[in-house]
Amino acid sequence: MRKKVKKGMVLLLGVAFFTTFGFTQIELTAFGLYNLNLSYPGNGEFNSILESEISSWYPEWQAFFSTVLEQKNGIGFGGRIAYNLTPSTGFEASIEYIMAETAFTEGLVDNLQDRMESIGYGDWIETATRSGGNIIRYYGNLVFDFTESSRWTPYATAGLGITQFQIQEELGPEIETGYGFVDEKIHIHYKKVSALTFNGGLGLKTLFSQNIGLRIDARIFICDPNFEQMISLEVLGTTYYDDIGSYIQSGTHVDTNLNIGFFARF
Repeated sequence: MRKKVKKGMVLLLGVAFFTTFGFTQIELTAFGLYNLNLSYPGNGEFNSILESEISSWYPEWQAFFSTVLEQKNGIGFGGRIAYNLTPSTGFEASIEYIMAETAFTEGLVDNLQDRMESIGYGDWIETATRSGGNIIRYYGNLVFDFTESSRWTPYATAGLGITQFQIQEELGPEIETGYGFVDEKIHIHYKKVSALTFNGGLGLKTLFSQNIGLRIDARIFICDPNFEQMISLEVLGTTYYDDIGSYIQSGTHVDTNLNIGFFARF
């Protein structure tokens, strides 16, 4: 109870401290964006328990156990709430949803389907989802406004947050086989991934009226996610692997986006 009271007192004192300067301002922004992938993780780690088993599969199957994921570009939208402490300094919290799908590299699924067709098992592949999912980001930033130039106010921003890559089962990418002459079933999919993310950028603000304006900024996002591939294998009614990790694709992930939106000040 005492700890809660102390935390409450610290918060109240902090608010009182800043309001004594005579300047506090809330700013709400709604924006749209276009997200561009600049760098995708390119390192791979195979599950050593599975390595000898997979080495006997067709090369077209073996290709799935490598750094085969890539990211498509996509549009999105989001919102921000900012608390400006002074005319030039503030804090903001943002959330954005991006329709940027994670995908198998081009040709990967086609090569496997061609192989199955060539040996008379064209219907063996039940589903082959080449891409799917989305990206959600949550982040907090410091914002520094520079001297106004004409009607425009330039600013810089930097902060930390979390990026979620929503690529779990049924969102794709994934591939699942049916039954061949040996009653075999294989399923490959990926787990949802979250990664600590740095972001920074530059932008411009302009006011249409005393409290309504337009905001444009460009940001870069850098993180190090681990995309874990899962595999199931069943032959003649016997399950050999049941959704175990088969391969990890890791490394530096870099996105940039341009976002444009309207803000209101209170």
